[in-house]
Amino acid sequence: MESDGQPYRAFDVYNLGRYERQWWQRERLQGFDRDHRRVVLGFYRADPLPNPTAWLHGRKGGAFVYVDSIDSLLTRDEVRAVAKAARQAGGREVHCLAWEFEMDLRMVCQEIEASEEVRIRLITIPREIMEKNRTAPPPFFEVAVLEAEPVIKKVSGKKKVDIQLKRFIPSLAEVPSKELAALKDRAAKDGFDFIDFWAVDFNWQEEKPFEHQWQDYRTRKDRSLKTTSDAFFDGYPGKGVYKACIKVVDIFGCDTSTIVEVNYD
Repeated sequence: MESDGQPYRAFDVYNLGRYERQWWQRERLQGFDRDHRRVVLGFYRADPLPNPTAWLHGRKGGAFVYVDSIDSLLTRDEVRAVAKAARQAGGREVHCLAWEFEMDLRMVCQEIEASEEVRIRLITIPREIMEKNRTAPPPFFEVAVLEAEPVIKKVSGKKKVDIQLKRFIPSLAEVPSKELAALKDRAAKDGFDFIDFWAVDFNWQEEKPFEHQWQDYRTRKDRSLKTTSDAFFDGYPGKGVYKACIKVVDIFGCDTSTIVEVNYD
């Protein structure tokens, strides 16, 4: 697409304000983040620790619980610190509750779990806990799982790269309660059915906008969806290890991303 003879450039959309949570914190919690953690632990049916630390706030069953700040993004550095603290406290599992998560965090957790020998669950805090007069706990769901891998083949003597989706389990955080039972098993067995759109940036670079270099999506007339791209990408400047970013939008309108390394040698 072009405008005035100039091609459009890629862009990202950023959330400039988490206004609902900020209002809730100011009006209902008097601005205290410790009160936010107390409320979240209560709805999660977790017991607050008598002496909480910066990284461990509660326990649920045999697992420690960490509740991220109300106005922040859960990062890999935080998760690493939480897992280390749980291990040092004798824990084998920790639940990290947050409103938002750093991209590709689930994949990074695999490495942290292996190094710290602590199972990590990433759980979205449901916005329903902010509802006035709510007393019944809403359901808490783990973040979506997206796995993919590069497919490298030679075409006419030249290497071409594509991406194959290997696994997708959507988060059901946005699903109405009355539909949950019907969708839980289906989501675990046929996760690809929940993908509405996906795209690939074959040469993704941090701090730069995502480039839609290939994409596929369902339409009203055609509900089929490719699970392997057919871009035959060969735009790398030379031999090396590159990063491809894969973005998925599910039928609930939620975005999930992951990054895979492409050894182009």
